[in-house]
Formats: sequence, structure tokens, C-alpha cells
Amino acid sequence: MARTSESVTVELGFVDLPEGILVILDPGLGRFWRHDEPPTSPRKKDAEAWDLRLVGRDAEAAGKAYDREFDATYLFDRTNPPDAIAHFDGFAKEQGFEARAEVLSERVTHVERARRTVESGGGLGVVKYNGLWAVAVGGLPTDRGLRLVGIPMPEGEFKGRWRSLDLIVEEGATVVRSDEVAGVMVDHGQLFFAGLLPLGSFRMWQPADGLADFVFHGRDAAELAKQVGAGDLGEGVFGWKDVPMEAVGEKATPTQERIEQENLAVGVDYRPHCNLEKLNALLRASPEDAASLELAGARTVGCGNRWGDGVFTVSRHFDAEGRVVLVRVELGTEERQRMMRKLRLLSQTAIVTRTVLEGGKPIRFADRMEPHNPRDSGWAFSSGEEPEGSMDDVSTLTLVSLRELVHRAPALEAILEAPVGSLFRLENDRYVEDEA
Repeated sequence: MARTSESVTVELGFVDLPEGILVILDPGLGRFWRHDEPPTSPRKKDAEAWDLRLVGRDAEAAGKAYDREFDATYLFDRTNPPDAIAHFDGFAKEQGFEARAEVLSERVTHVERARRTVESGGGLGVVKYNGLWAVAVGGLPTDRGLRLVGIPMPEGEFKGRWRSLDLIVEEGATVVRSDEVAGVMVDHGQLFFAGLLPLGSFRMWQPADGLADFVFHGRDAAELAKQVGAGDLGEGVFGWKDVPMEAVGEKATPTQERIEQENLAVGVDYRPHCNLEKLNALLRASPEDAASLELAGARTVGCGNRWGDGVFTVSRHFDAEGRVVLVRVELGTEERQRMMRKLRLLSQTAIVTRTVLEGGKPIRFADRMEPHNPRDSGWAFSSGEEPEGSMDDVSTLTLVSLRELVHRAPALEAILEAPVGSLFRLENDRYVEDEA
């Protein structure tokens, strides 16, 4: 058995759920959540899409076997309905299901998808919105705010990151079982916890006051500010604040043109006075990278996830009476840690002979030594055809990132996490341990 939260927690805020349904998504993808409006993509370049419903005696069973949607009786966001219908109908016929797909005359809104997901998933499920994934959790209390806490990783290489983000439903309860879904899709390193109804008031790139900020930063920002007449906004940031939306281009266009023409080391940021930018401003000012935002009179919480982008599992935890006592976003899992170690490793360098790099010879031998610095992976690669004594001549060696080497020799990826002291040789297109 486990407790609902760990002994070390960081308070992040409270979430109100007027309808008892929680939605977790990346706020930076908020413009794709259309709530009760037609669920069309806000990007003009995206193709028109349709929703299909599966009908027939075996519709639900066929949908589950087809395994394309969490809600097994629909196919959402299809850009080629005839092709989608033909593919599903062919599958159903081949598998012996009495079911077919048909195009709906009206598309299913995102808010309705969330409600259907909660119903079909027994209170937990993935909501697809314009090809992205949010997670909805139902059956939660409506009479009080729920406390969101961050559980830090322990001391060690991932100190400072979250192990999980926990929404406490019942304080101090004992967990006896859990279930989970994978998961919430993150593309901007942030998570947003909101009630389904309040989420309908979240606005991205739609300023409530008609104003926006255009700012820039970077090595060449101060000099650029002098040239374009931008203000110093502090902490290395320059630009203009509270500019009418229709006038932002007058500031932004010449600034960006100069950056491109002169190849300046400057990054720009367009900040309309919308809910997302209000949240981001609060996050920038928060030592915990967490902030509360009120939407339609209800409290919501946004925060950095401290692990970057990806798809993150959301789990529900129950007590002995079957009550949901905790909702958790799993962040610092063993799998995530392995992935981060691998990404870090691929960014490091290895010693490679010029016989391999410039002579085009294959990597036949791999030797992992003690790294000399944080950028050094410790790996050394050679072909076995180098001139005698060349391994002691630095002019015959060079440093190359492991990512580039894996691109050239994909079989290397399987051995990169081997410990210091490992030796490998190439044998039949794969690397095997060399005991020599």
C-alpha cells in the first residue's frame, strides 16, 4: 500500500472543478482546444477534417479491435473520410464484425469528447483535440478546491526535477490500487490543470484588452534596441509593451528584418495579453515555475513539468472503498530517466580516427574509457586499419558527437550505455563484446 503523497511536497496551487471533470493539457497548445466551438484547427494550413461514427451491431467491439481512438465508437479528425471509411469497413469485414463507419453531419466538440471520454473510460481517458492529446478525469469533488503539489526527485543526477505532479483528492488516504492512461501530450514543457467548464474560458493569442508586447533578448539585443528605438525592460529583455494588436507589426517587422539581414544573436517573443501570456508571466516570476489563473471564477494551475516535451502518463489512485484519492502525472519515471540519459549521452562527443571520419572506413572497434569532462562520453572508435602509432598521434584523431556517429552507424546505439572499460568489435553488422 502507498500513501497519497510523499513526505516532501511543494505546494503549487488549488484547482476548482465545477463539473467534477479535470482536464490536463499543455497550455502552449491551448489554441487547438476549441471547447464548444466547431473543432477545426486554428492553423490555416491544416486540411479540413471530419468526424466519423462507428455503427452496427459490433461497432464498439470493432472500434476497440481497430484501436485508433480512446472512445472506440468514433474516428476523430479525419482529413480523408472516404479513405478512412474504406479502411475501417475493410478491417471490420476481414475480422468478422458487423460494423461500418459513417461521416457525421456535425463534428463532435472537444468539450463533448471530454465528457464521452470520461463516460466510456470509466472516469479516465485521453481526449483527442486537433490531433493532440489531453487527459480527462471525472468523478472528482465539486464542493472544494483540490490541492496540487509537486513531488521532487531525490538527490542525484535529476535533482531539481519533478518526480510527479499530484492532485490530492483525499488527504492522507491509503492507496490500494491504481489505473492509468498514456497520456497527455506536451510540446512546450508545461502542464495545465483545469476544470472542463473553466477551460472553455482559456484564450490563447486572443488578448482581452486588445494589446500585446513584442520583446527580444540575446547577445546583440542591447545594440539592436538602440537601433530600433526599443525600451530596456530589464533582465536583458528589450522591446515594447502594451502595443495595440494592429500596431505590433510596425514594431516587429523592421526588427525581425534587421535580425535576419545582420544575422544577429537575438531571440524574439510575441506576447499578446491573453490567458496564456498572463500565465507565462506569472510562471516567469515564480521560483517554482507554477502559477494560478482564475477562469470563469474557478482556480486553475499551470506549471513547468521540468522534463521537457513528450507524452506523460496520468494515473488515478483508489482507496479500499473505491474512491479516487489522488490523480498523478507521472514525470520522473525510470523510462523518462533512461531517455534523458540517452539524450544527454548523444549530445556528448567521442574520439574518432580520421581513417573513419574522412577515409570512409567503418567503425569496427569501440572502446569506452573514463570521460575527461562533462562533454566527453569516454568512447573512442576506430576502424582497425589506421597506420601504426596513429592512435597516439592527436593529429589523426578528432571529436565528433555521438548523435552524428549513430546517424552514420546505427548499430552503435545498442552499445552506447555500456560501462567504462567496455570493448566491442563489429561482427555481422552488430557490435559484440571483445574480451581481448
